[in-house]
Amino acid sequence: MGIEFIRNASGKPYTKRWARGIDRIKAPTLMDVSISEESRTLTAKLIAKGAASRGTTVLVQSKGSDLVVFDGLRQIASIADAPPSVRAAVDARQGMAPAVVERIGILGATAEIKLK
Repeated sequence: MGIEFIRNASGKPYTKRWARGIDRIKAPTLMDVSISEESRTLTAKLIAKGAASRGTTVLVQSKGSDLVVFDGLRQIASIADAPPSVRAAVDARQGMAPAVVERIGILGATAEIKLK
């Protein structure tokens, strides 16, 4: 009878200590996994060192079995043996797709290009 009186007199329902831990588990954290859209990043061989700079918007165009990368009207790189999913994405956009130069290789001979 004593515990019921204390619970009723306190005005709030009694919760077990571990119940607060369950509430913390339900809250989002930094380690939550969220899946975003598919990212298509390709490694392109630069025609000349210094031909591209990081953050530049470029155009990827299909040319035969390869893909070529243009900065304006100037060809700056080529991509050999592109994956079929990337080729299909470029072909779905009438053979051209915008992209961004994400990183230049340490020796300046390659660049990582991300399709938009």
